[in-house]
Amino acid sequence: MTMKKILFAVSTVAVLGLAFFISGCGASHNETPRDAVALPDASVGDIVVFGDIRWYVIAKTEAGYTLLSEKPVIKQAFRKAGYGIFTAAWEDSTVRAWLNEKFYHTFTEEEQALIARTHQVTPDNTEYGTDGGGDTDDYLYLLSVDEANALDNSVRKCGKWYELNYQWWWLRSPGVNTDYVAYVGKGKDGVIDPHGDIAGNDYGAVRPALTLSIADHPVPTTMNRTPAEVAAELQAISDAQIDDVVAFGRYTWYVTDKTDGVCTLLCQGPVADMPYHDTKTDITWENCSLRRWLNEDFYNSKFSDGEKAAIVTSHNTFVEDDYLYESDCGNDTDDKVSIFSYSEALAVSDEIRDCGIDWWVRTPGKYQHDAIYIGLRSPVTIGNYVDSHMAVRPAIRVRYAGQTVDP
Repeated sequence: MTMKKILFAVSTVAVLGLAFFISGCGASHNETPRDAVALPDASVGDIVVFGDIRWYVIAKTEAGYTLLSEKPVIKQAFRKAGYGIFTAAWEDSTVRAWLNEKFYHTFTEEEQALIARTHQVTPDNTEYGTDGGGDTDDYLYLLSVDEANALDNSVRKCGKWYELNYQWWWLRSPGVNTDYVAYVGKGKDGVIDPHGDIAGNDYGAVRPALTLSIADHPVPTTMNRTPAEVAAELQAISDAQIDDVVAFGRYTWYVTDKTDGVCTLLCQGPVADMPYHDTKTDITWENCSLRRWLNEDFYNSKFSDGEKAAIVTSHNTFVEDDYLYESDCGNDTDDKVSIFSYSEALAVSDEIRDCGIDWWVRTPGKYQHDAIYIGLRSPVTIGNYVDSHMAVRPAIRVRYAGQTVDP
C-alpha cells in the first residue's frame, strides 16, 4: 500500500470504519494463480474455467461436476433491506434471486445448457434451531454450513483477494435467528460462523456454486451469444429503470442513464485489479495503459459480436468540475469502454458508487502522475500514483432501441 493510501485510510477510519468490499473473480496481482485443468480431466480439488470464471471442483460424478467459484464474484447483502429482512431464509433472499436471474444470464445459452437445476435443502441451524426455510430448485446457489464444512480448508478460505488477505462470504444456512445468516470467515483460517451476520450487511461476498452436466454436451470455449440472446439482453435494458441491475456480456451492470435509446451502464462490481498506467509517469486518460486494455483485451473478450454491435462509441470529455487542480485532463477520446470521470462518479447514488474497494476514475489527481479514485463512497481527489494497483469498474453505452450498430 502506498503512503498516500495509508494516509487516506488513517484519516477516514474514524468516520467510515474499516469496511471494504471486494468484487471480481481473479487472483490478486501479487498471488500466483494455480493452473486450470480442462474439465474432462479435472478431479476434486482442481481449478477449472467455465464461463470465464475460475472454479474449484468440489464434487465429481459420472454425470458431471459440482463447482464453487475460486473467488467471490460480487459483494452484496444476503437480503436487501425492504425485502423482508426479518425473514432471511435462502428461498426468499435477494442474493438467490440475483444469482438465478441476473448472474445466470451472464452465461451463454450453450453454457446454460450445461448448468443443472438442482434441488436444495437448507437444514435448520443445529446450534440455535433457526428454521432453514423451504426447499428450492436452483441453477446457482450458496453452500450450506454442512457443505462448507466438507471442503478442504484451502478451498474454503478465499486467500488473497484485492487488498484483503481474506474475505468473508455468505452461506445459505440461517444464523442465530431469522435476521442472521451463517458465513465463512472473517479470518485466515476459513472458519465457519454459525451465529452469522445480519442478512442486510452488504459487505458479505458471494461465492456461487453450480452443478455441470457435461455427459451429452461439449463445454464451450468461446463467447458465443445468439441473436435471440442479444435481443433479450437489449429488451431487458429497454425495460429497466435508472439504478436497476441488468446482465450484458459477462457481467451485471447498473443502469445510470437512459437517453434517446442509449443506456449508460456501470459495472456492478470491479472486473480487474490493475494500474491506471503501467509506469509511474505524467499521463492522461488518452494515453494510459488502462484505456488500451479496456478497449482492446476487455472489449474483445467479454462481449459477443452481437453485443459489440450494440455498444456505442462514446465521445468522452471532461467538464469544469473535473479540473480540481492544475493537472491536464488531456484530449477528448472516443471509446467503446471507459471508466467514469470524477464528475460522472459523483452523479450516481452512494449505493452504486460504493463497491467497497478503491476504484479508478479517469480524472487526474493533484499531480499529473496521479489519478483520482473512489474510496468507499467518496472520491479521493488528491489521487494515487498511476502505477498503483486498484479496482477497475468499466462503463459502456448500449443502444437498446432502433438500430443496434454505431450511428
